[in-house]
Amino acid sequence: MIREVPRELWLYPDRGMMKWLGFFMSDHTNYMEQEGSRERPVTPLPPMSASDIDQQLQTSWERTKKATLQLMTAKGLTELTGVVIGHQNSVVFLQTDTELVTVNVADIRHATVIPAKKWWSS
Repeated sequence: MIREVPRELWLYPDRGMMKWLGFFMSDHTNYMEQEGSRERPVTPLPPMSASDIDQQLQTSWERTKKATLQLMTAKGLTELTGVVIGHQNSVVFLQTDTELVTVNVADIRHATVIPAKKWWSS
């Protein structure tokens, strides 16, 4: 038995599927913005020596400061930003805003510790 109530007798105005379509669209927009930021072209920075890279990674780890790593991978240059939370053998563990990433030290081309912003400056 199907009970269909005419729209005039509804207790509240229901938008039906329109509310769900907007929800899916906003999720899709957020996803595309995140993917777009990952696929931005990377400006090549000058390669650093292994000791300089080690010093930058050590500073990030000791002071819990964010670092930007430029990697040379099979796909080309990529950049990762996060805090170094540890290392094991030739792998560095980098905590980004969203995930934990393992980075092979041999792939790191350039490393820079990002200075912290002061809360009172704009």
